Amino acid sequence: MQIVVHTVQGDRFQSQPLHSHDPVPDEAVWIEIHNPSNTAEAVDYVERLGLRLDMMEAAQNFDLYGHVEIDDQQVTALLRAERRGQGQESSKLAVVLGRGKLVTVAVGPTPAIDQAGSRLSASKPDTHPPTQILARILERALDRASQILDEAEDEVRLHSHQLFGSSSVARAEIDLEHMLSELGPKQARIVEVRYTNGVVARLLHILLNDPRVSLSSETREALEGMASEFVSLKEFAGTIEQELANLVDLTVGYIGIRQNASARWFSIVATVFMPPTLLAAIWGMNFQHMPELDDSYGYALALGLMLLSATIPLWVVRKLGWLNR
Repeated sequence: MQIVVHTVQGDRFQSQPLHSHDPVPDEAVWIEIHNPSNTAEAVDYVERLGLRLDMMEAAQNFDLYGHVEIDDQQVTALLRAERRGQGQESSKLAVVLGRGKLVTVAVGPTPAIDQAGSRLSASKPDTHPPTQILARILERALDRASQILDEAEDEVRLHSHQLFGSSSVARAEIDLEHMLSELGPKQARIVEVRYTNGVVARLLHILLNDPRVSLSSETREALEGMASEFVSLKEFAGTIEQELANLVDLTVGYIGIRQNASARWFSIVATVFMPPTLLAAIWGMNFQHMPELDDSYGYALALGLMLLSATIPLWVVRKLGWLNR
């Protein structure tokens, strides 16, 4: 378990690593806990700070996409990002705000925490540093969500252009199964972003409206701006999610069209060769009395009939336009 403590020294934030058995300075305003070996270790450490991380067993195990609650002493929020695929590592985050301290417990990659911590030294503390830092973390989370949605929008435009802006020859060369395998995880990622945004919006509402939370005027103004931005971000996420769903449906539809085209060609080939096969089967019988066997033109007649029986279905198929579809 890695611990970083942030304190206020004069008009600057100071950061220092801390061992789990070391006492936490009284002037600490933010305690970062990274990658505890198990949930109990993190819960015990938070309790040593006079706070709690025990909403419910499912919440302790971070078995939720997100949850926020507030009681007389603290605000607690849990978020989980479940990512699947090669190189995609899941992450979990617990945030506890109370007793003049902000505590974050992070498991896996948490860019919002990392960015807020790296930029904290360049910030000037206000009258309520814990909520100021939490506002910075939420701001980074908002930026990350916007980035993910922008990437998803670019992905939608790219695949839409491939499907509708390409010629029929170029479209036939597109690997639709690979495209579908890329769109599926992206769609799940948008769902995750919408869940996370809902949790952050709930947390913003509590910070702005609950009288038990202390905010400076600068932090309140920043949180109000983020709350407004989350409304538009929510609408944008819904639009992207719908566009991704439509694109997935269209891709599946094109896969079905290709499969139908392949099946149609097999049907055409079977139809063309079925009559000659029937004639060959008839003349391949071993009956004793078959007049055509004694006819000097029987062989040529049989080949001619086979060719004609194959040409007529092919002419009909061409007439119906099936060969051009």
